[in-house]
Amino acid sequence: MYANTPASITPAFLVVGPVATEDNVDNLRGYAFDVAQQMGASATYATHTDHSVTDFAAVFVLGSVTELRDAPTLVLVGEALAAGVPVLEPQGPQAAGRCDDCGQRQTIRTVTDEYGDMTCATCRGEAVCAWCGDGADTSTEIVERGETWLPVHVGCVRGVLPVAA
Repeated sequence: MYANTPASITPAFLVVGPVATEDNVDNLRGYAFDVAQQMGASATYATHTDHSVTDFAAVFVLGSVTELRDAPTLVLVGEALAAGVPVLEPQGPQAAGRCDDCGQRQTIRTVTDEYGDMTCATCRGEAVCAWCGDGADTSTEIVERGETWLPVHVGCVRGVLPVAA
């Protein structure tokens, strides 16, 4: 059982990839962590197809769609495309870099400002605490709740974690 569940705990991104082996699921889980950390929003990794893709802002694919051809979660990519939900593949290593302000490595999506400076979601002011909904202008950590990684203010972590029985 979890503590309170505010409306702000809604996954922003769905992450899909191969799930046939434990290593596949571990890789998918790690990729979802990177998405949550770098995008400054919650990310759910799909180990099954019981997700409504329209509940998410975008679907991130671990590997290419070709690598997913035998994965059961490939159907989620098709549903997202049919519904008009953006499907994003990993950027190439040549596009990766570090935030010019805080140094966070950017491997998921690199965003530059009008001057060409690379900035992360937190430094752009786009990251929000998944618990309280306030901007993540203070220290946050990425917390796992079920199959979802949540960026949460350090002071809000207790609300996200399971309550001891």
